[in-house]
Amino acid sequence: MKQNKRVRDNLLALLVLSSGCSLLSTAAIANSTELIFCYEDKTVAPMFLAQSNEMLGTQPEASLEILQNLDNTLSQLSIRYQRKAWLSCLNDLRTNKVNAVIATYRPERTEFAQYPMDGTQQLDPRFAVSEFGSCLIGGKKFHQQWQSREVFQTRAFTLAIANGYELGKVIHQEPFFVQHTSSVEKAVELIDRGVVDATLDVCQVGDRKVSNFRYKTAQVQAIYPPLEKVQGYLLFSKQFYQQHKALSQRIWQTIAAQDNAKLYVEYLDKTNHEARVVSSRHR
Repeated sequence: MKQNKRVRDNLLALLVLSSGCSLLSTAAIANSTELIFCYEDKTVAPMFLAQSNEMLGTQPEASLEILQNLDNTLSQLSIRYQRKAWLSCLNDLRTNKVNAVIATYRPERTEFAQYPMDGTQQLDPRFAVSEFGSCLIGGKKFHQQWQSREVFQTRAFTLAIANGYELGKVIHQEPFFVQHTSSVEKAVELIDRGVVDATLDVCQVGDRKVSNFRYKTAQVQAIYPPLEKVQGYLLFSKQFYQQHKALSQRIWQTIAAQDNAKLYVEYLDKTNHEARVVSSRHR
């Protein structure tokens, strides 16, 4: 009898403990702030397979994992995820239907979105989610010519650029004739045939150098350092930021403390491998 009573008492104690933990968990969720995060509805490997550098730094699967890590780290935050077309995500941020997206910097977006800013109200790259560097890709002859371009200033190079790639200010300052192509792969083919001198593609993520599998069969290499860099930021809607300024700052700081570059490289390697397999099947 005494043994049965002890068993009942132990079961009761476990029930009470379990109920208490459940109540604490429920209370924590109830006290947390909900953040609705919207991300691209298809897997896009920036610049490796995509045709637009608008998606540079916003690779959906990697971005999702970064936000999931954030969700697990900050107890005062509860993230709800929505997967939509990219332009729908931006439009929903504008109309406060979602609270956050990961995107590159565009001045016009500051009208409806909040970027991380420093004390002088300038964009603060320390809190970027990602940074992708693009290098000129060309053969040995182009490498030699590019290094001596300041001596032979009249030399103009032909650059093959994948459709949708938005050229940065640095490119416009260099002596290039631009020829648009359907893909980076096509651009490399044109380099091999001697039709163009070079192309532009992702060569670095954070401080890590990366390469495209398509170059393995071509006599081309990247010229470091990157010619231009693009950062991806977690943008908040103006409404969410005004209501949760302290939490927003905490979120930016937490994301910056994570090794996001490592994660993006892993996803790019994975996508690169999958693309290599698909390419081999079509030979």
